[in-house]
Amino acid sequence: MCGICGIFNFASARPVDRLRIEDMCRAMTHRGPDSQGLLIDGLLGLGMRRLSVIDPEGGSQPMTGETPGIHVVCNGEIYNFRELRRELEAKGHRFATRSDTEVIVHGYEQWGRAVLARLNGMFGLAIWDSAARRLVLGRDPFGVKPLYYARGDGAISFASEVRSLWCGGGVSRSIDLAAVEQYLRYRFVPAPLTAFAGIRKLEAGQALQIDERGVEAFHYSRQGTADLGAVVEAEVTERLWQLIERAVDRQLVADVPLGVMLSGGTDSSVIAAIAAERSHGPLQTFTVGFTGEYRDNEFERARSVASRLGADHHELVISASDFAGFYEQAVFSLEEPVATSSTYPYFRLCEFARRSVTVALTGQGADEPFAGYARHLAERYGAVYRTAPAAARRMIRRGVDLLPRNEQLKRGAAAGSFTDAAWRFEATYSLTDEPLRQALYRPSLRAQTMGSAVESLLSEVSGGDDLHRMLYVDARFSLPDNLLLYGDKMSMATSLEARVPFLDLPLMEFAEAIPSRMKIRRSTQKHILKKALGRWVPKEVVRARKIGFNTPVDEWFRGELSSTIRDRLLAPDSLCVSLLNASALARLLEEHRTGRHNHQRLLFSLLTLEVWNEQFMTPSDAAFRKVVLS
Repeated sequence: MCGICGIFNFASARPVDRLRIEDMCRAMTHRGPDSQGLLIDGLLGLGMRRLSVIDPEGGSQPMTGETPGIHVVCNGEIYNFRELRRELEAKGHRFATRSDTEVIVHGYEQWGRAVLARLNGMFGLAIWDSAARRLVLGRDPFGVKPLYYARGDGAISFASEVRSLWCGGGVSRSIDLAAVEQYLRYRFVPAPLTAFAGIRKLEAGQALQIDERGVEAFHYSRQGTADLGAVVEAEVTERLWQLIERAVDRQLVADVPLGVMLSGGTDSSVIAAIAAERSHGPLQTFTVGFTGEYRDNEFERARSVASRLGADHHELVISASDFAGFYEQAVFSLEEPVATSSTYPYFRLCEFARRSVTVALTGQGADEPFAGYARHLAERYGAVYRTAPAAARRMIRRGVDLLPRNEQLKRGAAAGSFTDAAWRFEATYSLTDEPLRQALYRPSLRAQTMGSAVESLLSEVSGGDDLHRMLYVDARFSLPDNLLLYGDKMSMATSLEARVPFLDLPLMEFAEAIPSRMKIRRSTQKHILKKALGRWVPKEVVRARKIGFNTPVDEWFRGELSSTIRDRLLAPDSLCVSLLNASALARLLEEHRTGRHNHQRLLFSLLTLEVWNEQFMTPSDAAFRKVVLS
């Protein structure tokens, strides 16, 4: 696990300045505290910071193969490196290390850029082919690892983090208002946009090839359009069981201490169960919760699972004052505004776990392919609502409107009325609808309103019902640019490697081909997955109510933090006041404080945007550079 960076002056004759690459690396020391590697090859410079996980002694980067002039830097892990190594050795390649990164070098020698499609792992990588004067950048199929880039003046620079790009020079700090509009719609910025003008991020499964002809973008991986068709449920369950076990086995490979983030839910519990079975001593497990009588705490469930497994269990408790104390630090580490409230306790959990382990497995990634969210249940049975008599639909909508605190249910009811899948999905994902945007946005922001970020993904799906299509979008939309993005940034801010076994490539390929009817059975979500996981975890864990990684932000914004958020958002010099109608914003704050409506998601999005702006846009260039490089 590392941070990688580089500059390629592909359309100019300027050699790369070594000091610029060194500064880019220095800005990411937290991602790789163990060592640094550099390569300067005329018009090309590569850099990396390394967190040593596999082959600590021999896995230094940039890594070079048998062919002179081919070099690789990789942030991440290649989980099928042993299989690829055997295949490449059979073709005559000779390996010099035990590192997983070396298979990328020899794989490129053997297959060229097609090596990307053979990699099962999480990665952001760069391959430099000196003889061809060609640079290839790639991001893993589901976007577990980010990779940013910026173009200008005949050059392209890239890095695992935005701040590294700035330290390389030639990239200004300014806001992309079109991206901000997308953020206020979805609570994150969909790739390829970022909130920074001129900076883009690779989409999941996307690559760039840069040479004297220019920059070519292409997708080397877009899984999920197959369908198993008429299959027997017992056979699917057996195959799932095998694939999950193999995925966890692959991701347990490490030469450093390893643990599991344990929520007490089904997904993380099964990973912990398999890991505990393979462990030579007590497995290290880690859980976070909140003070008070917060109903969504998972301490009891996690304790029960950990006790059954004989794990060495660790608990972290967070209060509202704790949240206020570390929130801004987490926003800075995140770099991009992401308004999923679980981001911030996850930051503290990673910090907590890093005291004991270097690698942690998580249960992230199972809800998207197996239909674990409320929106999936709504999509599965939405046709019943849409085909009901108009009078019945009006009655349902009026009933929903009488539930002022349930923002998600209101949004779901409104979305469910659309017969067109693209419109329905857009309304499902969108935090703000058109009437609210018209009332809240000032003209400068309203002018930046873009089309749906969902439609292009929908066009990629062939076959399957609308739930199948929604799951495909989920895995390539909110998963990479929201949940996985914060998973990477929060863990790497603390020099912890977080792994996601459910996104193992063979497992995901199979999961996405399973018919929707097996994923939701009556009111049971993730039905087929739960059947498979029942081999490892008790029935009470499998059948327990889904909690999710929720936080008490709603309560805090109506209580301890209500004045704080009001003061920040309505300050005369705030970004929110410059972009939004202040009276409309004040009304939202008051409605939430009094409990008339639940605007926590939108208010949290605005607070995160405000803090992000203060940290990244307000300081002078000199002051910001000093903070980043300190």
